Amino acid sequence: MSAQSAVRREPEHRRTLQKVRRGSRLARRDWFAHFSWVQGRRLLLAMRIYVKGLRKTGQRTGARGTLSFGAQRLLELLVSVAARRRGQLEPGAAWLARELGVPAKSIHAWKEQLKRHGFLNWQRRYVETGLPGQRGPQVTQTTNAYFLSIPDAAEAALRNRLGPKGAAGSKSEKVERTDPALAAALANLGNAVQDDADRARKAHDPT
Repeated sequence: MSAQSAVRREPEHRRTLQKVRRGSRLARRDWFAHFSWVQGRRLLLAMRIYVKGLRKTGQRTGARGTLSFGAQRLLELLVSVAARRRGQLEPGAAWLARELGVPAKSIHAWKEQLKRHGFLNWQRRYVETGLPGQRGPQVTQTTNAYFLSIPDAAEAALRNRLGPKGAAGSKSEKVERTDPALAAALANLGNAVQDDADRARKAHDPT
């Protein structure tokens, strides 16, 4: 170890030795805005239209520069959880992987795709353990807080497809008529998604 790195290292008596990733913030419930099924259907319809616009003639779903089918499935699952929990969206990567039947590394890759295209963002978080530490209460990493949005390009594509009135999202049946397969996919997710999300949350936070 160089003399410079030794100087920068936190003194042992001031370290809590808890593993918290860079950029993490103390978890707060007031980060989440209300999110409804109408908003979710509108977001997914915008995503479908946007993805079709990205694909060139003869190009497969998931080709470079587009959204993979796996990323689309992940967004559908996140929308379902957010709508059922009224905007509170904080599932663990392991739970998402189990629900979609894929390894966790696929979840991380799909998250990055959704973030790159503007549909998803997240905040790393930590929680206090309730134990004292050298510099205050000890903390530990917890699941990310996720935030869904419709990027400008997808918003424009949606308005071009449905018109200003349809794009306003006041009538969910408009979406169902436009894309019945999407409506069926949302319905098939069912209450099991919420039940499993609750169990996963309680496992991480028994209180």
